[in-house]
Order: sequence, then C-alpha cells, then structure tokens
Amino acid sequence: MFTKEEEKKLRVQFWSQFEQYCVDRGRKRKWMMQDTGIKPVNLKFDVDRVRALVGVDIVSRDLERRIYYYEKFESLKTMISGVLGEDVIWDLEYPVTPGKEIARIYTVLPDVDIYQKKTWERIWGFFYEKMTALEDLYVEFKDFIRLAPEYGTN
Repeated sequence: MFTKEEEKKLRVQFWSQFEQYCVDRGRKRKWMMQDTGIKPVNLKFDVDRVRALVGVDIVSRDLERRIYYYEKFESLKTMISGVLGEDVIWDLEYPVTPGKEIARIYTVLPDVDIYQKKTWERIWGFFYEKMTALEDLYVEFKDFIRLAPEYGTN
C-alpha cells in the first residue's frame, strides 16, 4: 500500500510522463477533454487500480438533453466502433455518484494500475491511440452532434 503522498506523487509522475510520451509522438497541442465546444459533451481519459478507459461523457441533469446527445453518438456507432474498437460500452445511465447519472460511451483497457509503473507504457499507448482517433472523429462530426435548435445554443 502507498501513503496518500506517495499516491499523489505517482499520479503526478504518470501524467507528466504521459505528456512527454505524447510530445515524443508529435502531439504539440493539449487534449480536447472538456473543451469540446458542446457544454454537456466531454472526452475522457481515466485510469485507476484495475483499468484505464477512453470515451465520451454526456453530463446533463436534463434527461432529454442527455438522450439527445446519446442518440447522436449512437447514430455514429459504426464509426465510433471503428476508432475505439468493437468492445465499446454504451451506457445511458452510468452512475457517477449516488443519485447522479451521466451517459458514457467508452472502451476499457483491463489489468492495468496507475500505481504500477510497469503498466504505464500500455496505458499511455492505449490513451494516445484511442483518444487521438476519438478526437479526430469528434472534430469531423461536431456540427452534426451539436445541440438541436429547440434546446438553445449548447
């Protein structure tokens, strides 16, 4: 087991080395993440003690709005499976905290651990490959995904 301080140090080291990993592969810009241009839509990296994931979070308290975006992404299912893989998980009611749900579309890399440096290279490769492809697809279809006029501007 690690102390809180050791865990924090490892997480900081993981993300700073991932940034260098990306630069070494030619990525000069920041990842899009929450800066998608569509307020409820976020692109997501996550890693913990058992798995890493890359995907799309649709974060809205308004269920109709969440469904709208989810269905937009669902209409791109073949292309999303093409960039994330056939094992994409589609979850309209993904629980994030008790009483709070989001929609999440994601793929998982199992059997990795942010606190085990020997798995970092696999995680970085997974993140880089999947998020680069997901961002490219998102940029290509952003106008299509954008919120319908009846909801306002985002």
